Amino acid sequence: MAIKERMSGNEAVAYAIRQINPDVMPAFPITPSTEIPQMVSTYIANGEIDTKFIPVESEHSAMSASIGSEAAGARTLTATSSAGLALMWEELLLAASNRMPIALALVNRTLSGPININCDHTDGMGARDTGWIQIYAENNQEVYDNMLQAYRIAENKNVRLPIMICQDGFITSHAVENIELMEDEPVKAFVGEHEPEEYMLNPGKPVSVGPYSVTNYVMEGRKNQLIAL
Repeated sequence: MAIKERMSGNEAVAYAIRQINPDVMPAFPITPSTEIPQMVSTYIANGEIDTKFIPVESEHSAMSASIGSEAAGARTLTATSSAGLALMWEELLLAASNRMPIALALVNRTLSGPININCDHTDGMGARDTGWIQIYAENNQEVYDNMLQAYRIAENKNVRLPIMICQDGFITSHAVENIELMEDEPVKAFVGEHEPEEYMLNPGKPVSVGPYSVTNYVMEGRKNQLIAL
C-alpha cells in the first residue's frame, strides 16, 4: 500500500536510506546535500536503523572510507555535491575499477567558477567517465524510486559497479512535493540482502583489492567496465 506524504528531495533520499538500512555511511557535509547525512544520523541516533555513520574530514576521505567498507563486504552509501564530488574524483576511479557497488546520492550543484552554488550538472558530467552508473531524477518521486532501485542495479552480478543517484540541487533537493512511499517491509524485500561474491574479510577466500596492473590488464578491466555499463 502506498503511503501518501509530502517531502523534499533530500527528505525522500534520507527516508529511502532509512528503509534500505545500509551497513555503513561515511559522509562530509556540503550544500545542498548536507541534509541527507543530517537526517540519516538522526535516524541512527533514534535507533530506527543500525547503519554505522562515519564522520570524516573531507569528501576524499568519505569515498576512501566507502571503498574500504565495501571491500570488506559492507553495503555502503554516501552523499555529496559539487566540489565534494570533485574532491572524490581520484577515488571514484578506484571504486569503479574494483567493481564496488557503492551508492552515492549526488545533489547536483555547479562547479565554480565563477562562484555559484546553484544547480547545473557540471559535477556529475565531470565524473561521467569514471566508470560510475548515473541515474537522474526529474522530481521527488523519481528521487525516491531511484534510491530504492540503486542497489538492485549496482549489485547485479552482471554489473557490479558503483552508482550515483542524482537530483537537482535546491530545485528538487529542497522543494517539497507530494510523494508516494512504499512500506518498509516491501522495500526490504525489493532491495534484498547484500551478498557480495568476494570481499576482503572472507577468511575462506582471500582476495587482493587494488593490485598493480600492467597496461594490457588495465585495458581489459576498462573494457569489462564498459560492458557492465
